[in-house]
Amino acid sequence: MTTAIRIIGLILSIASSVQADIYRSQDQHGNTVFSDQPARHAEKIELNNEPYRYKVSLKRVIDGDTLILESGETIRLIGINTPEIDSRFSEAQPGGKAATECLQQTLRDSSIWVEYDAEQFDKYQRRLAHVFLDSGEYLNAMLLRQGLAMLTLRPPNLRYSDRLIEAQQQAEQAGLGVWAMAAYQHKTLADFEPGRSYRGWQRWQLMPQSINAGRKYMHLEVSDKLSIHIPKTRLADFMPLEAYLNKPLEVRGWMRRRGNAHHILVRHPSALIQLSSASLSR
Repeated sequence: MTTAIRIIGLILSIASSVQADIYRSQDQHGNTVFSDQPARHAEKIELNNEPYRYKVSLKRVIDGDTLILESGETIRLIGINTPEIDSRFSEAQPGGKAATECLQQTLRDSSIWVEYDAEQFDKYQRRLAHVFLDSGEYLNAMLLRQGLAMLTLRPPNLRYSDRLIEAQQQAEQAGLGVWAMAAYQHKTLADFEPGRSYRGWQRWQLMPQSINAGRKYMHLEVSDKLSIHIPKTRLADFMPLEAYLNKPLEVRGWMRRRGNAHHILVRHPSALIQLSSASLSR
């Protein structure tokens, strides 16, 4: 199974170029096997852009959004982020233990199904995946629906973005999990302290005042010390930036610091929530 997962992209690429047929079957353990030879009961794969799911064996849960397979590969759930648990790399954050325990309880059966999107690895070389249970339940959305995770869409992995957005909206409207925790309530410009280091995923209610262009990003300037950065390569996904000016927004994500200046990087419009004028306290 390990070999099959690692080389399936190469197999499909070669098959496409030389017009070879590829067949999918299952071994005696229920794992997916790919071959150019038509074994008994094998199914021929049509070489198109349809997504495939692969049955894999789970070794253990690392935290609320990260798994280790029996193959040794690390799986990072696409489109979500859960609070950190205490480890040598991070301090515990509110909600992190609950998300991890939920995942451990849900995945007591060692087999899961993984489905890859346009981009298969993150910068840490973890496999990015949509994960499904044998029942067909979409695990990424389940964690959002229970308020155990926060939506973190990152193009180009947007195959199930509508389902993920809807799942988070349900939890937020019901006030479940992180949406009821003090640590994740919104902050305003009055709470902002230049030069301070802000940790973890946050919600900020802000009002952009102007637009500036950087080398890679467009900047929605909130103040001389605080801005929202949008990648130039993703501008087509957003409304014209002028539509955000002097309008109350809730910005969701991580605040980064450089000296006394801070910015929040927004890669997808789902992280910019338009508010009514009465909802923003400045």
